[in-house]
Amino acid sequence: MKKVRLLNFIPLIIAAPPVIIGVIVMYLHNVAVFTVGQNIFCLLIGGLISSFVVSRKEKKKGINTESITIFVSVILLFLTLINSGMEGVHRWISLGPIKFYVASIVLPIVIIKLSGLLVNGKQWATIITTIIVSLLLLRQPDASQLTAFIIPMIILIWNNTRNNIIRFSIAGALLIMAVVSWVYLDALPPVSYVEEILSLAANTGIIWFVLGVISLIILPLPFIIFPQKNSKLISRCIGIYFIIILISTQFGNFPIPLMGYGISPIIGYFIAITWLVKDKVKKKNQIK
Repeated sequence: MKKVRLLNFIPLIIAAPPVIIGVIVMYLHNVAVFTVGQNIFCLLIGGLISSFVVSRKEKKKGINTESITIFVSVILLFLTLINSGMEGVHRWISLGPIKFYVASIVLPIVIIKLSGLLVNGKQWATIITTIIVSLLLLRQPDASQLTAFIIPMIILIWNNTRNNIIRFSIAGALLIMAVVSWVYLDALPPVSYVEEILSLAANTGIIWFVLGVISLIILPLPFIIFPQKNSKLISRCIGIYFIIILISTQFGNFPIPLMGYGISPIIGYFIAITWLVKDKVKKKNQIK
């Protein structure tokens, strides 16, 4: 029983270190308390919700959650293009003083749900949706999220498609979009406590920098090392998504997830890690 209860809090335990380190670094560099507080608030609320979802017994599915989740996610991505944006970049939906970085929230769950469609034999629905989402990300533009979405989807589609013409055509089209997004990177300047939070950590002290890097490296590891037993490929693809997000921050002005300011990456990570841990808890309960 104690092991299962500990598992309930694994999402919070993994997400906490980079968030807390980032908050301390921001505070020491006189970032506004309101800004710093958002990350802590999101961490605590996200941890509580995650624990509740993980511990909650799953009811029989009465509706098609894959289609509904994907549809809502695509609509949200489309709405970012209507938003006024910043210097031609449209990645956010504003709610009062808070801007939600939509792609970082919805893409992990979109990848998971699209994998579900593939497993259920809905190959073309998955391919069409993947292309639509990729085009929206290209239009925003967001090279980091686009690449992190495209690579896992190529792997999933490739492994669930026998026709080599379809395989190479889809992979080629998606990779071209990724290349174009990197050729035409946005010109948004970096924010010190968002995209350059690791530099701030290094200025604070080498120990903060080292701890920050280690805490970030840990984020994708559960998906790679402890994948869901019946969904190893999709688990590892989610890990690849987060790895690409982290690596891309070294090649452009992209937010460093969880450690830098921004509640959206925290939400997106909690969604993904909760999905992974819930399966582990479910298996433990079945053994009992």
